[in-house]
Amino acid sequence: MLTRSSGKNKPSDPASDEQTQRVLSDIGQGISPDEDTFVTSLYHHAATESAVNAFLKKSRAYNLRDRRWKLPRSCAKLLNADICTPFFNILSSILKHFMSEAVKQRKRQVVDTHSTALLHREADGATHFSSPSLVVKAEGPSFQSPDAGQTAPKQSYSNVASCFDVQLDGTDLPISDQLARIGIYARQIFIQQPNRRFARFLVMSESHFRLFHFDRSGAQYSGLVDFHEDPYTFIRLVLGMSSLDESDIGLDTSIQWTIEDGRKVGGTIRTRGPDNQDITYPLTQIEPMVFGSTIRGRSTICWRVRNPATAEPLIVKDSWRSEERASEHIFLQKLVGVPGVVQMVNCEPDRCETRELRGFKEVIPEGFRNRIETRVVMRSYGKSIEEYTSTKQLICALRDAIAGHRGAFGKGSLHRDVSPHNVLLGNSGAEQGDRGILIDFDIAVERRLKTPATSQIGTRLYRSIAALNSCTVPHPLPHDHLDDLESFLYVLVHLMFIYDSNGIAHPIHDMLVRWDEAGDNYRHAARLKEAFLSRDFVPPEVEERWPRPCVDLIIALNKFLDPIMHKKMRLSQLARTVRKREHKELASEANQHYDHILRLFDMTIEALDKPDTWRVAGEVAPDPEALSSGSSSSDSSLEEWIRNYRKEHHPHSMLTPSPVGSLKRALDDDADGQPPAKRSKSPSEGGVGVDSSSSSSGDHDGSW
Repeated sequence: MLTRSSGKNKPSDPASDEQTQRVLSDIGQGISPDEDTFVTSLYHHAATESAVNAFLKKSRAYNLRDRRWKLPRSCAKLLNADICTPFFNILSSILKHFMSEAVKQRKRQVVDTHSTALLHREADGATHFSSPSLVVKAEGPSFQSPDAGQTAPKQSYSNVASCFDVQLDGTDLPISDQLARIGIYARQIFIQQPNRRFARFLVMSESHFRLFHFDRSGAQYSGLVDFHEDPYTFIRLVLGMSSLDESDIGLDTSIQWTIEDGRKVGGTIRTRGPDNQDITYPLTQIEPMVFGSTIRGRSTICWRVRNPATAEPLIVKDSWRSEERASEHIFLQKLVGVPGVVQMVNCEPDRCETRELRGFKEVIPEGFRNRIETRVVMRSYGKSIEEYTSTKQLICALRDAIAGHRGAFGKGSLHRDVSPHNVLLGNSGAEQGDRGILIDFDIAVERRLKTPATSQIGTRLYRSIAALNSCTVPHPLPHDHLDDLESFLYVLVHLMFIYDSNGIAHPIHDMLVRWDEAGDNYRHAARLKEAFLSRDFVPPEVEERWPRPCVDLIIALNKFLDPIMHKKMRLSQLARTVRKREHKELASEANQHYDHILRLFDMTIEALDKPDTWRVAGEVAPDPEALSSGSSSSDSSLEEWIRNYRKEHHPHSMLTPSPVGSLKRALDDDADGQPPAKRSKSPSEGGVGVDSSSSSSGDHDGSW
């Protein structure tokens, strides 16, 4: 994106404003340290002072007597000419002198891209592009050429080492605009080069340059540097940002690919094993299976690999946690051997810190939030729970994930981010306990810390009422197991209100749309969920798509959680000293809460095998208190529970089986006589990845 007086050959993306807003909301304002020694401290190994002096003495691009690069002093002469050419010549001369072999072998080349549309990669498939003034085209184990084809461009962000933008003196954009524009390039480099740790860019004019640095903590930029007076710093930056050592450029060299004809055909990931020895895992998939679209944040990336000794499929997960947050591996270590939760094989904590990437030591600039990279190797499981293919598979998976949550709770951990993306189906043939797997303990906490509930934690659509209300009540309660159990209910509601019993997608129900549209109006979102919990029925259009026991399960969970929710809301109005005894009693009933909910799921699973006992549409659902009040017999089936409830509360009504045919919507009931689409997007799903309106680490689209 060249700021120039003559832009007639420059392509323009009509959606550039949309991209700008996306980037600014991602990276924020950026920081510029008061003591800016970062620029002058970089890449001293790239060229010694004597080597730079030798270059300057014989270079045709620099006038040593005038101490000036060969650039026009006035942009007026270039109004109708290509202003990129003199900058192109300077950069090319530096690379040809210091990296002559790399240039000859075309491993590093300066390319004028000011009139080239470098295509973006977006989750929604939208066609966007941008055009840096100049780029350094790269070849190597982390780069690949654009897709082959007659219309494929020769240059893309997948084979760019660094970008340089040109702005004329007197036409400089405000720093926020520069940050947004360079941020668009940076975002695409992170997306198209998934082993990027950081990316650096120069914005140049006739008299100075500014360095921009992007990493998982956001953006940082330098003051203006006169590169005529300080050619040493400028040359070192150009060489470092074009280096053959990929770690200089900002790439994680523990992830490498085999390149054939410019394309990635295989790869490996190297990490530390439990005996502190390196293990190299072959990639079984070239691209990551989970990957975000943002620069700043946890930026979770998951790779499919196999154990080199046993060929067992495994998952390698890289993520960047906030410095103040406990690493996920600490929780996973405690959960080794616990059914229903992801099992860690080994881990490599504290691999890198963003403050190190920026050269921060004792003094940390205001506004900077350090992030630490962790790599975890885990066992592989099935697909996301949204990919279920039968009712029983879904209910069994949720049941075992809840049991896994209980196991984690027993080990002192609270998950805090229950969502469909964080519950996986078990592997084929999994035994009870592992039919559903709870994953992603990135924002888990130790329950002994009694961390207050907050409306900012967890995936928005599935947050509990107490969490949503935490910003409006005087004394928020700590996040507890009940908040997560309520989130499990909303996962079930999400799936049943969007899909049918065979996993076929239907139009998104208005209720979920309203929940999602509430956005950051947390009190309104809480009221909508309060209204739902108080209901003792499920909309008819949902009922007709599901077996009756599943409908009863939602209503039973509502009836169980509704009074508890109201009790918690009442306690949140009281000072801690006043509510202490009553809150302690509620917390002490955790095992009874888990027992009750797991029993509801077990009865539902049992009832699913007895379709002749299902109640008909319109029957009043059973009250869960009937279970705990002793009114059920020793028979634990949902059928017996319902019958006992009906005898006690509605003795004159009859329970009759529901015809199997009424459980599914007939295909000819759909618009245009077409079957509904499989797996349409739900309101919770955003773009590529992990860190949009929620703190979830990403969409787990494939199996683990």
